[in-house]
Amino acid sequence: MTLQVTLPSDREIVVTRVFDAPRRLVWDAMTKPELVRRWLYAPEGWSMNVCEGDARVGGTFRWAWNGPDGRPALAIWGVNREVVPPERLVHTESMEMGGWISPGELVATLVLTEQGGRTTLHMTMVFPSKEARDGALASGMEHGMEAGYKKLDEILAATRE
Repeated sequence: MTLQVTLPSDREIVVTRVFDAPRRLVWDAMTKPELVRRWLYAPEGWSMNVCEGDARVGGTFRWAWNGPDGRPALAIWGVNREVVPPERLVHTESMEMGGWISPGELVATLVLTEQGGRTTLHMTMVFPSKEARDGALASGMEHGMEAGYKKLDEILAATRE
């Protein structure tokens, strides 16, 4: 159940991850701010100070963290373009980190499929340029994603008990 990362084109990153939980629970964890807040990863010493989301077409989301010094460190926001619970979510995503704002937005497509009580997450991120994609890869984003998904594994396991 580890994160798999592939690069199907110069502007895409595809991540795949299996969760030992029904699709509905994984969907809720991905779309309900009170659950997102519990698992979405940030570096040690950071604190999430904004976790908002409206899982409807045209609805927005915003996540923001303060760094160890208490100052704004990272913000991610976007707009939902397609919402088909509990299987598909397409949204835009922009980021600001330490005064740097992402050059253009990426489009993320999340697809959840369930088989035998396990859910496969398949997320395709299309970046505005190869440079933006390569910057995301260079940031080590997959390590942060997997750390968050491991935390989500624990939350999902507790929900099933």
